[in-house]
Formats: sequence, C-alpha cells, structure tokens
Amino acid sequence: MQRRFSLNEADVERIHRWVRTVGIRWGMDAEAKTLWELPATAGHTWRAGLDRLLLGYALPGNGQDLYGGILPCDEVEGGEALALGQLQSFTEALFGLDAQLREARSLADWADRLHALLDQFFAPREREENDLQRVRAALETLRTQAELANFSEPVSLEVVKSALRNQINAAENVAGRFLSGGVTFGAMMPMRSIPFAIICLIGMSDDAYPRSHRPVSFDLMASAFRRGDRSRRQDDRYLFLETLLSARRGLYLSYVGQSIRDNATLPPSVLVSELLDVINRGFYSADGSPASEQIIVRHPLQAFSRRYFVGDVRLFSYSRELAEASRCAGRGDHEAAPLLTTELPEAEATLRLVTLDGLLGFFRHPARWLLRERLGIRPDDGEAALETREPFVLDGLATNGLLQQMLELHRDRRTLGEILAVAQGSGALPHGQVGDCVFSAAQQRVSRFAGRLGRVLPRRESPFWEVDLTVGDFRLTGRLTGMTLAGRVGYRLATMKASDYLNLWLHHLVLNALPEGAALQSHWIAENKDVILQPVTDALAQLRTLLELYWRAPGSCCISSQKAPWPIATHCARVKPKMTPCGRRGGNGKAMILAPVIPNPRMCITVWRLQTPIR
Repeated sequence: MQRRFSLNEADVERIHRWVRTVGIRWGMDAEAKTLWELPATAGHTWRAGLDRLLLGYALPGNGQDLYGGILPCDEVEGGEALALGQLQSFTEALFGLDAQLREARSLADWADRLHALLDQFFAPREREENDLQRVRAALETLRTQAELANFSEPVSLEVVKSALRNQINAAENVAGRFLSGGVTFGAMMPMRSIPFAIICLIGMSDDAYPRSHRPVSFDLMASAFRRGDRSRRQDDRYLFLETLLSARRGLYLSYVGQSIRDNATLPPSVLVSELLDVINRGFYSADGSPASEQIIVRHPLQAFSRRYFVGDVRLFSYSRELAEASRCAGRGDHEAAPLLTTELPEAEATLRLVTLDGLLGFFRHPARWLLRERLGIRPDDGEAALETREPFVLDGLATNGLLQQMLELHRDRRTLGEILAVAQGSGALPHGQVGDCVFSAAQQRVSRFAGRLGRVLPRRESPFWEVDLTVGDFRLTGRLTGMTLAGRVGYRLATMKASDYLNLWLHHLVLNALPEGAALQSHWIAENKDVILQPVTDALAQLRTLLELYWRAPGSCCISSQKAPWPIATHCARVKPKMTPCGRRGGNGKAMILAPVIPNPRMCITVWRLQTPIR
C-alpha cells in the first residue's frame, strides 16, 4: 500500500508527525460520527486535520488566524507537499470506499469491486504476490459458486467477508496436507481425533481458548440462542476432551503464564485449570505438595537464561550462542562499562561559534548535547502509537501549551470568542461541556497572569536586541527579547522551574555583557513568583567561564570548580525534585551549577571520570 501511493519511510514518519500536530484521533468527518449516535463535531477527525494541513501550505496562520473557521497548520513546507498530496490521494480513495462498501451487491459484482480494490490499494512485490493471489482465487471461487447456484440476490459486505474467510481458511487447511510427515501441524477441528503418540496444544492461554465466537450481523441464531443450538465454546470443550483421549504417550500444553510487563501470574485456559484440578484431586505427591507441580514447567522469559544451562533435566537448550549469552548475562548489574574511557579529541573550531540557545541547551541537558553534538548520536525515542481517542482530560504538557497559546492571543487583544475559536480549531480543547470548563479555568489563569505581565511588559511586540559578543576565543550570537526601558522581561505561564532560573541567569549575563546604553536589570515573571536580578559587574568574565566549561566538559567529562554561576545554583537548589548536581565541589566548597534532569530514559546516561557525573 505504501508503494502504491509512492510513500517512503521518511514520508510515513512525517505523516505521523503531522497527524499528532493537527490532533487527528478518529473518524472520517463530522457526518461519520453520527453513525455512532455522537454529535456531528468535526474536531479531531481526518477531514478536519487534512483541511488544516492543506490550508497551512497555502496560507500562513501562525497558529492564530482562522480562515473560514479553519486554523492553518504551518508544518508543511517545500518538497513536503508531495507527501501531503499522496496522503490526500490515499485518504480520498479510502473515504470513497465507505459508501461503496455499504451497498448490497450480487456476489459477481462484489468480486469485480474487490478485484478493483486490490489493484487500487496494493502494489505487491514478487514475493508478496502469492498472498494477494489467494484472495483473488477466493473471490473467483465465490463468483463460480454463485453462478452454479444461479444466485444473483444482493448481499451485504458482512456476508462476503464471512464467505471469503471460510474460503481462505479452507485453502490453508488443504495446503497443510494433514498426516504428511513426521510432525503434523493443524487446527483443532471436529472428527479429526486420530490417535498420535505425542500431541502438543500451543497457546492455551486464558483469553485464547475456548475460542470466542463473534457472530455476523445476519446470524439470527446468535441473537436468540436455544437449547440444542451449536455453541462454539462447548465445541472447544469437546475438542479438548478428544485431544486427551487421542494422546498415547504424552500430552504437551503451553500457555503464557506470566505477564511480560510486570511478571504477574497469568492463568491458563479454564480447561487447563480444570485438568490440573482433576490431577490434584486424584493424585498426591510424597512431600504433600500438589501433584500438578510435578508436571508444570515454568520457563524463563529469555532463551539465554542460566536456568537452561545449569543441569535441570526439564530445562535444556542445544544452542551454543545462547549458552555464551547466558554466561555474559547479569554482568551489567555489577559493573557498568563507562561510555568514555579516554578524553575526546578537541572539538572542531566551528563549535566556538555558539548561539545563546545552544549554550542554554548544553547546560539544560549536557548528556543530550554530548551525544548529539560531539558523538553524532541521536537516540530514537521509538515510534509511539498514534492516539485514537479524543482528549477528555489534558495532561500537563497539553495544558501548558494551551495556556501559552491563549496568553499570546490575549496579549494580542483578541476577543474571548476569537481565543475560543482558535483553541477549538487547534484541537487543544475537549469537546462539549468538558472543553468549556477547561477553557473557562484556563481563561481565568490567563487573565490574572496577563494583568501582572502587562504592568512590566505592556506591549506584546516588545523590542529585541541582536547579540554578537566576542568572549575570548568564542563568538556568542543570539537575540534578547522582551527588552524594555527598565531592562529585560521574560515570562512563562507556569510555576517557576529550574530551567527558568537557568534561562534567566544566562540571558542576564548576556544583557550585562553588552555595551553600555541599556538598563541591566532582568525580570522573570512566573505564575507563582517574580524574580528580579540586579546588574552584575563581571558578566563578561562569568560568560567566559561558562563558555570554557562548555568547551572542556564534553571532552574531559570533568566540570570546572569556578563559582561564577553560583547565583543560579542558589536559586535552583530550591527546586530539588527536578535538580541533580552537574559539577564537582571546588576549593570553596560550593557546587558549581545545578542542571535540570530531563525525564527521558534514552538520554539519562552517566559519563564518569574521577567520580564526576554528568547526567
């Protein structure tokens, strides 16, 4: 399907990012929701998300301006439009099937329609052609059977799916060639209780057997069950009894007995549990333990577990590779190998051209900076599953994003109705009264914060200063925003965090290192407090100390003991839950700086040298 619509892996990842950005969750469009007796709201549907992407490619919305009630998404740029066009073609073709597949047709018409569907959506390679050919053969068999029976009545898609499933399963059973070799694989079916020396039943888990039966919509017997009607679960119980009678030398039953998530005990199929109960009631062991314990073998989770190679006659393995792996298993719990055993060579001279954001990123997360900028390693966060449920309760990250968006609109003198329309158009709010309550609570916080902010930063479009400083061998560039006659003003509508202190201090040093002509006071406004930093006299020297630390730390994994950023350490120490020491204590006994810990397990590495960690 991906090849049919000319999409590569990079395009698929890009589409996943777009889907998350525009808030697509489920449903074709607003009308499709009415089929489930839900309000006809377009939010979080595919049609609404695609409209935002297409409009964003044509018109800039900046996350604030609506056109025809649609908030453009500015994610698509340049050549990415090709991937967006292919996505649009795919979704339109898929949406077109909705009406076509709801119509009742004759079996011959269904065969033609489904043949065309296979050609429209699939471009198989040579090794995949056999799978499609099996479906095509099943369609032709249905057409032939309908012609032989002279049956031309229209039937629904459910009937066709049921008939196709039976045809494909029958073809698989024929291809299996029952009793064709030393080991025979087959499904459990009635009237096939042929005696075997050893019988193995695989996958006898609690939710797998007896098998659950999902009747089709036209099965009237399922909706009005009577005594004597066939029951799939009762059939499975009888098949299990036949299997017990057919085993001559041994019966092997396997099931998943422990959860792969938390190692919790999972029960087997109810039939296996009943069999174990019968064994415990009919037999006993010499030591008084349940007799079933003598026949139950609990396997380890990994095939390289040492239990397979320590002499237990019931647990064994013939794999040399796994035996070698078992000898190495567990060593990492005792002694962790260091990431770096020697100092890194001196970095390229281009890294002496530092941006203010880059320097801030280094101190916020030294480990991530080391991996990405010096080692060229960009750990993949893994492919997270796309959300399929509409938001009913906003998490902390979504709440902060909504608050910042509403605050900027409020400072732009937008009306309450306009702010609500933008918030709804961006997909940030839940639907219905829940969304109204969330918006009302957020608006109250925004109004209180905007009142405090307006007293020190009255205009949203405040002046900014370009920064281009030469600090020793370094060149520091960037931009200072929020400049006023009284100094620089920064803000964030949230409680004060360690990263806010760090941001404030670094920008304050840059402000005080600039040539004269500006007020040198810095003011940070958070939801729970205001922080004001007075001018410093040695800002340039302290910046140089930080830049030298930036230059040396990744190479030697060692932090200098200068006390230049001590004011930020003093502030950050108050935010203990999110802080970790990022330096050695110097001769003055004071820790150099505290850096926030980012809760990302792929980045939480420790680089050691002389017992000095950088997290």
